[in-house]
Amino acid sequence: MDATLSRTDRKLKRRSELTHFLRTRRAGLSPADVGLAARGQRARAGLRREEVAVLAGVSASWYAWLEQGRPIRVSDGVLDAVSRALRLTERERVHLYRLAEANPPLPASSAETPTADVYQRVVDAQLLGPSCVIDRHWEILAANQLAADVLGLVGGANHNFLTSLFTGTHGEKYRDLPRVTREMTARFRLQASYAADDPRYERIADQLVQCDQRFAALWNRHEVAEFEPTPVEVTHPDGGVRSYVLFTMDLDEAASNRLLVYLPPEAAPLAA
Repeated sequence: MDATLSRTDRKLKRRSELTHFLRTRRAGLSPADVGLAARGQRARAGLRREEVAVLAGVSASWYAWLEQGRPIRVSDGVLDAVSRALRLTERERVHLYRLAEANPPLPASSAETPTADVYQRVVDAQLLGPSCVIDRHWEILAANQLAADVLGLVGGANHNFLTSLFTGTHGEKYRDLPRVTREMTARFRLQASYAADDPRYERIADQLVQCDQRFAALWNRHEVAEFEPTPVEVTHPDGGVRSYVLFTMDLDEAASNRLLVYLPPEAAPLAA
């Protein structure tokens, strides 16, 4: 949206977009599409508001207020019910949340997620430093040869980027390990908060709390942080020290998979 718009103008614009979005999706469905019998002559194509309300399990007046962009409070459950009633795609559901000024859910992973072989080709393709791809639980899906040689990111105890910082040989590579582990724990905590219904985050954290006091202390701080370019120093296999900027890039909107690249500082975008 235009940064010059006032807060009030932005709200009005968002509500206008919400109205347009819901109307176009309603107009794109017929009663037959949603298992309803068509009754009477219709002045316009598409579902009626009342029919959407019935399908979503809400009152007709409440749905009308939502579609009109009125400033009403909307629960996640109701937004999901409207999404199902209008047969929204996963991306459209997230878009509806944003237009309704609700906390958007992480989109579900696409059925067309690239295979591990594709990710391996990505990290092998002329990247300047150690590189790997991790999934939403930080399992390592692919790593290039530099990541294996310099950081030890190859299977075994180092199959998970977070746990290997504390329990694998991966963590031993960092000269500034206390700072790296603190930042990574805060990033994992933030990502876990976006998927509160996914018990795997809790299992990973619980296992680390049990086996590593350093992680337990960091987890107890309840710090959160975004993925941002961050400088790191790594002990190289030749005995020297290499400086990198750890740069991350989401490979899909749901942040299901991330590319992590250790770039030499002179080649790192947005480096601090």
